[in-house]
Amino acid sequence: MNSRARQIRSADDRVRVTDLIGRLLPGIDVADLLPVDPSTDRPPSVYRATLGNDRVCAVKLASDSLPASLARNAIATEAAALRGLNSLGCNTPRVIAFDATLGVLATDWLEGPTMERKLSTEGPEQVGVDSVIREFIAIEVGVDSARSRIGRSRSESARKSLLRETEHVFECVKMAARATAVDTGRSPAAAENAATDLQLQVSAGIWTIGSRDYNASNVLLTPDGPYFVDFSTIGADWPERRLAGYLIATGAGHSSGNFVTALDERAGRLYQQLGTAVWAGHTAGELLDAHFLTAVLYSIQRLTSAIRAPELPESQTLLEAWPNAEQRISRLHDLTRVPLYPNSTADRLRSALG
Repeated sequence: MNSRARQIRSADDRVRVTDLIGRLLPGIDVADLLPVDPSTDRPPSVYRATLGNDRVCAVKLASDSLPASLARNAIATEAAALRGLNSLGCNTPRVIAFDATLGVLATDWLEGPTMERKLSTEGPEQVGVDSVIREFIAIEVGVDSARSRIGRSRSESARKSLLRETEHVFECVKMAARATAVDTGRSPAAAENAATDLQLQVSAGIWTIGSRDYNASNVLLTPDGPYFVDFSTIGADWPERRLAGYLIATGAGHSSGNFVTALDERAGRLYQQLGTAVWAGHTAGELLDAHFLTAVLYSIQRLTSAIRAPELPESQTLLEAWPNAEQRISRLHDLTRVPLYPNSTADRLRSALG
């Protein structure tokens, strides 16, 4: 994991976390403890622990923002997902020990920068996107194999919930499309109609069970290849939406940060080849392109809304995470013009945006 770490905020923090590790791993002393530097300025929940036997591990604590029962369930969910993926040979951290009641999970420590940091500081050429896509698909298949055990009614409920969420996302996408068309002297009605067609394309794609916390900070670029972390929340989503999330750095919390993506036409062609082979009849490349454009327009609308109503708590949170909003919006508009794979539906929207 990212080796940059901040000092423990207080002696109480150190005592509390050290005590939890001691209860999780009885008889093993903690020689050193550092919180992992998060991508935004929030209290640390992952620590780099050097044990008395010189073993280094990552220690994750249950979130304080969740009710206790949900926090315990998240730890148990992550441990089960990691163990299942490890058994399949996927690149995920190996579980050393966990205790849901204590709300603590220990895994092997993985050395290497996050995708977020690598993209933001060195650019997409240094990422090795091919191996990330291959590993992503292996993990998608591994986690989704559990879908057969959730039953038809729960599966249908998950699908309907995902479609409702997608409807909300596209309300924002359509607002961004209309506004962009007005700014470029195009027809806002034509832009909204094209966005509606894109929504239909997205909603007709396959969905899978997988991680619901897919962002560039949750991919670690180690000497042994890319590793995926954080499976505390598992649920239904579009695989292409997940992949886009993993491969777009947002520069969160950094005053000079901006959006950088490792997705390009070559990545789109590879995903088409691999995704279509795994999910027969699935237009993987087209859907990745559709979800990428959707994510970009959705982000434009979120930032635009935050600028217009900066007094709202949710706006303040977003503007702190994504400073220099006007510069970011300009960058996002540039990304709307980046196709990943031939997709006439997405291209109609791009044309309508000007």
